[in-house]
Amino acid sequence: MKKKAIVVLAVLTIVAAAVCFAACGEGVKVTLDLAGGVYGGSDENIVATVKGGQIDLGEYRPEYEGAQISGWTDEEGNFYGANAIVAVEKELKLTAVYEGVLQYTRVEGGYSVFAGAGFKGVRVAVPASVDGVPVVEVAENAFKGCESIETLVIPDSVKKMGRGAFEGCTSLQNLILPFAGASATVTSEPNMGMAYLFGSSSSSWTRYPELKTITVSSAATYVPNGAFEGMRSLERVYLGENITGIGERAFQNCTGLLQVRLPEKCVTIANRAFYNCSKASIEIEGAITSLGASAFYNSGLSEITLAGGESMKSIGTDCFNSSRITAIELPATIEQIGSSAFRNCKSLTRVTFNSQVTLYSSAFADCVKLDNSSLVLNAGAKIAFAEGAEESAFSGTKVDITQINA
Repeated sequence: MKKKAIVVLAVLTIVAAAVCFAACGEGVKVTLDLAGGVYGGSDENIVATVKGGQIDLGEYRPEYEGAQISGWTDEEGNFYGANAIVAVEKELKLTAVYEGVLQYTRVEGGYSVFAGAGFKGVRVAVPASVDGVPVVEVAENAFKGCESIETLVIPDSVKKMGRGAFEGCTSLQNLILPFAGASATVTSEPNMGMAYLFGSSSSSWTRYPELKTITVSSAATYVPNGAFEGMRSLERVYLGENITGIGERAFQNCTGLLQVRLPEKCVTIANRAFYNCSKASIEIEGAITSLGASAFYNSGLSEITLAGGESMKSIGTDCFNSSRITAIELPATIEQIGSSAFRNCKSLTRVTFNSQVTLYSSAFADCVKLDNSSLVLNAGAKIAFAEGAEESAFSGTKVDITQINA
């Protein structure tokens, strides 16, 4: 055993000596392929003899028109940053990788930003200002075709974003924006949300399967109509503290949505806002004063507080239909509950009334956990039925309608 150990040790010593001789003695050849760039006035590849076992890539910074060096790749696809120090034990070939630089043009109020030709950025944060001048606009088609971008941050200084600004950013995973649409101004125009920014439509969101998370900063006050409509791969949306309302169809058919939180200031939710967000855990911190039809149809909503107010006199048609709502207290301003408003809410176990309320057809139909003890009528409350709705309002439940006002 001792002889074998001595032999192995001797072999390792010889190998180590050979490596040291190569790296520390004669040196090792490293070829730097400039890939179209220029170094020291020449576009010829750099051939360096490396002694000491490592090369400092920061000493070699080729220039490329309209771009800058971001790093180097070896023949196995490994990437090294522009300032990396790389261990060298054998001959090595590295190829330069460039990324386009962000470019700026003067517009009213500041700068408009767009990506230069050949832009290869991966994690991109647009600055809020350049030389003291604010960046106020993202140009039309600003990042079009930038397939390398995985994270993109747009600062709060931006007040306007152009059509197709992010079109073709197919690797995008995380997007941080000052607002969800063309501008910070509340608008009822169609396609002014994410579809506008991606030059897309609900049928072509399949091009962006990696986009899972979007953050809308506190600079925004409103989520516009159709803002995230049809984004089926979207999983999480983080909304800033100053959001006051959610527009029509804002999250409609976001079937992959898992989580969204509405801040305390958010008090209005328009028609079909969360329609068919069946997986979504929707957290509502404030008290809602205005609620549209089908707002939470087939959604993951489990609880909500309704503040009432002059604008809230009814619960619209299909508002909570097939949602996961477990209990609800209706404010004293409520006068009507629309057709199928709570239909098929199979987790609903308690409904509290604070006024005289007229129920329309199938209002609570198929809420299988409801019985008479589930209906709480506070002082002055009474349940009435619209014409023809008496039989269907509680069909599929255990409620005896002859006893509800007893």
